[in-house]
Amino acid sequence: MKKLIILVAILSLFAATAFAQSETASTTTTTNSSSGIGLRAGLTSSPDQFHIGAHMDLGTVLPPLRLVPNVEIGFGDDITMIGLNGDLIYDFAGTPFGVGGELGLNYIDHDVAGSDTELGLSVLGDYRLVLSNGKTLLLELKVGLLDSPDFKVTAGYRFF
Repeated sequence: MKKLIILVAILSLFAATAFAQSETASTTTTTNSSSGIGLRAGLTSSPDQFHIGAHMDLGTVLPPLRLVPNVEIGFGDDITMIGLNGDLIYDFAGTPFGVGGELGLNYIDHDVAGSDTELGLSVLGDYRLVLSNGKTLLLELKVGLLDSPDFKVTAGYRFF
């Protein structure tokens, strides 16, 4: 119940911020609206795993919201976890920061207890650094709200 209250509060804040920004700067573009394909890797907590994957930043779908579908495979803690995720990120205009949410379909293969499929929900924050060659470095933090790892830190590199 506590996670649901936090989720509702965060979504309300996003909605209010998006409305206020659209009223004051409806024609503003962000520095974070570029799209591309990249690789990612990181660590999760509960289950304790190392994960690798790929993402496709589709860019701004509805200003200032950006859509980033991704796939990740996690190894460790006697579990193999495959996640098909859709991240919707609110980009703060003129900054490399974004916040948002992730809806994911998680396939979990327990080494001893069989397998399971769950629908997961997380909140996230990201930081993107655009390099002089046009490539992007990514740092992402996620907190699981429903059937997702409790905490996840991911680093990525967008090369296309």
